[in-house]
Amino acid sequence: MGVKKRPFSGGQGSRSNTKKPDVHESSSLLSIAEAVSQRNTNVTKVIKKSQIFVSLTALEAKQLSRCKLEELANNQSLQLIEKEGNVSYLDFSNFSSLQLALVLCSIFGIKSKQWLGKSTSDSRSIPRNIPLRGSFYIHKTCKVPRDHPESLKCGISVSRVVDITNFVEVSIDIYGATSFIEGLTRFASFLKFQKSENWVKSEFYEGLRNKWLVSEMSIAAVPFLERGLLVNNNEIAKTNSALIEKTRKSLEGFAQDLIKNNNETPMEKRDESEAQGLTSTSISERKSSSNTSRYSVSTHDSATRSTKAGSGRTLDPQSRSLNSNFLTQEQITDYCKATIQASIEAVKSKSPYQIIKTYIKCPRVYYVDLLYEHLNRLRSETNCNIVVLNLNNVHESTSWFGSLKVSKFTSVSSIPHPSTVRVVSIGGIGEHNVKSLQLLLKLFEENPAA
Repeated sequence: MGVKKRPFSGGQGSRSNTKKPDVHESSSLLSIAEAVSQRNTNVTKVIKKSQIFVSLTALEAKQLSRCKLEELANNQSLQLIEKEGNVSYLDFSNFSSLQLALVLCSIFGIKSKQWLGKSTSDSRSIPRNIPLRGSFYIHKTCKVPRDHPESLKCGISVSRVVDITNFVEVSIDIYGATSFIEGLTRFASFLKFQKSENWVKSEFYEGLRNKWLVSEMSIAAVPFLERGLLVNNNEIAKTNSALIEKTRKSLEGFAQDLIKNNNETPMEKRDESEAQGLTSTSISERKSSSNTSRYSVSTHDSATRSTKAGSGRTLDPQSRSLNSNFLTQEQITDYCKATIQASIEAVKSKSPYQIIKTYIKCPRVYYVDLLYEHLNRLRSETNCNIVVLNLNNVHESTSWFGSLKVSKFTSVSSIPHPSTVRVVSIGGIGEHNVKSLQLLLKLFEENPAA
């Protein structure tokens, strides 16, 4: 006798999920309609004597003819009417508020999906957060609530301008199918229709046809819309084609110059050979000085002093302490001007389109205040970031001053003491940087210290 299985007691255990999955997606109109009808059963009740009209273009009417809107609304009173003269509209009557919301949401959704490049074959599926915009018409005998807080809150408004005689236009601008259906069902509950006669349909058709005729006549009556009356298209094409070709060649030339300047070596071959010779000399001198006494002055140290003095910088501590403290204000100003001239020369050797950060020295007495006074003007005229550095970030300028040839522009062979100058940073592309340096040099030369 086989062992009987214990009955499932409902506790924890591996059981397959018996709940059926939802057959409708969250973007499906059917699933939204089901959820709305469960919360409010009144939305499924037919509104007595109800009738609305929706104006359509020829393209919209053609697309709607392929969509089975009658099945979506379960209503046989939905008619798509197409007549001559591009007059097409939708006649919908005897509907519930939910049916009205579903039909209009589907129609406006087809329009919106065209802008998104999505397929319009399935009128029951509306993408999430899609803009649903459009309008429909109600006869003036219907009591339409104007400026109702709930309607305005839902994005529904009633036009005060009569577009079609004896009809009121209701405009809708809502994002998302769920908000659209919920808002329109609330709005439809406030509508109170009167008895609809057959002449109402013919009246809407006549009004819609007159509207299209007036718009077409207005466009045709404008004289300057005649082709070639004010503008010669052939002449414009010739002129524009030449300008376009000229612009294309200019852009290509600019790109080639940019690539060429970025690939070029900023220093000349002569400078490279001098640097190589200096390096080999310093290495040989360092080897020969290794055998000298520590109390004697090495050949390398003396060579370094003479080399640095020739370039305008004195790195020897004794020379700095003896000379830099005794520089006059004129010598300090002359040395600072030389740093500007040397920076201009260095920037010009680089690409004018390269972003460069340069540094100069400014005398602390008189000229720093002068610079602050004109700082905003210099920044606006040159489009460069000009900043006076503090003591905590002045170290970033050491490598730049070490690469400058200051001795070419001044006879002062010693570096001014750090307490007598301030370091100024200029950042921007090459050609703007040069302009900033030139303006700074002009500012110093035109405003000598008293």
